[in-house]
Amino acid sequence: MKKIVVATLFLLFYISTNAQSFQIKDLMASVGNWKGKLTYLDYTSGKPYSILANIKIRLTDNKGGYIMRYEYPDEPHANSMDTTYVNDKLFGKDKIVEFRKATEGGFILVTEKEGEDGNDHKKATLRHTYTLKAKTFSVVKDVKFEGSDKWIKRNEYLLTREEK
Repeated sequence: MKKIVVATLFLLFYISTNAQSFQIKDLMASVGNWKGKLTYLDYTSGKPYSILANIKIRLTDNKGGYIMRYEYPDEPHANSMDTTYVNDKLFGKDKIVEFRKATEGGFILVTEKEGEDGNDHKKATLRHTYTLKAKTFSVVKDVKFEGSDKWIKRNEYLLTREEK
């Protein structure tokens, strides 16, 4: 009897885990053009610094990838584009640690990965939190350096949907 209960619990856990799997289509509500600013922590001065920033989001033609084009009106040399795919429990190379659908089609996606940060390229855990609300979108990068329990807000994009 004990084996049947354990097997049943395992099967229910497996089904519920797969039923809640994250897919690119879960981010569909964020597709569009976003305008706002990027505020980042300048490690040299220890002070925040803000610049204008825009993010244009779309899906790849086959709807399998998530494309974010970062534009900086006052610093166009820093413009870039990322295409990210979901593979199992990864968003690109980042582990998906949380995904919640919110009201009005919004969501919160939290990812983490091991990497480096800071002027001296110290080992750290890098956490990104993507939050979509009705008319706002934010992306926050937090950093926790190896040997520390403290998270530092490295940068934050605060954006509003560009009206068509």
